[in-house]
Amino acid sequence: MAEKVTLGLRADTLARARAAAAEEGLTLSAWLDRAVRREALRQAARRHEEWLTANPDVRDELDGFDRLAEKLETNWNDLSDAA
Repeated sequence: MAEKVTLGLRADTLARARAAAAEEGLTLSAWLDRAVRREALRQAARRHEEWLTANPDVRDELDGFDRLAEKLETNWNDLSDAA
């Protein structure tokens, strides 16, 4: 369930957000929720990449798993093909 919050946005930012939401057929709340989630994921991915850079042995191990998975690939498009 969504929580209601009060936000302060600059007038130009609010106008852009409203226009973008309308263009995509979303409510302003839904558009902002999606935008915030995307930004949080981008930041998490950046922190993960920084951590992998600081831990090259882990990156090498993950790269090895990726190479193995590519060798074992069975041409599934997604898991629904497994059923």
